[in-house]
Amino acid sequence: MGKGAKNRSIPNGKSQVNFNIENTVLDKIKDLAFWENATHSDIYNKSVVKFLELYEEKNGKIKQRPVGKGLDV
Repeated sequence: MGKGAKNRSIPNGKSQVNFNIENTVLDKIKDLAFWENATHSDIYNKSVVKFLELYEEKNGKIKQRPVGKGLDV
């Protein structure tokens, strides 16, 4: 395992994601998590949920992807 890595599992109903984020944004997320006594994951999740709510308010409900397309036939 890498530096600082812990032996942990991903909770049921959740997925691990990796993405690139600007350093200034990450610093603000870390600061907010500290002051709100929350995890970084809590901040990311709440942010994405709020973004999706605002998006759907403006654009309507997001349609699900079709199943059985391409290589999934």
